[in-house]
Amino acid sequence: MSKSARNTITATELVRSLSAAIDEVRVTGRSLYITKGSKTVAELSSPPKTGLPVNALFKLLKTLPKLGDDGTEMEKDLNSIRRKAGLPKSSWE
Repeated sequence: MSKSARNTITATELVRSLSAAIDEVRVTGRSLYITKGSKTVAELSSPPKTGLPVNALFKLLKTLPKLGDDGTEMEKDLNSIRRKAGLPKSSWE
């Protein structure tokens, strides 16, 4: 694999070392450009990231409605269920 500003690999090299090429993309997170002759013909890249970034979680939580009195009643109900079920107070106990 040649090292340049863009990581490139020839189609022939890719056939011979596909597993290593996939590992490089997975580990580095950088795309690998596949060339045939002097033309770039394809790109091997990681799949797009899905979901919510952790740093956006706090902002999302602030936008959620508050439970108010319903939350207090729910907590009482859950504690009652836990007592009746004989569960430990926390999963760490």
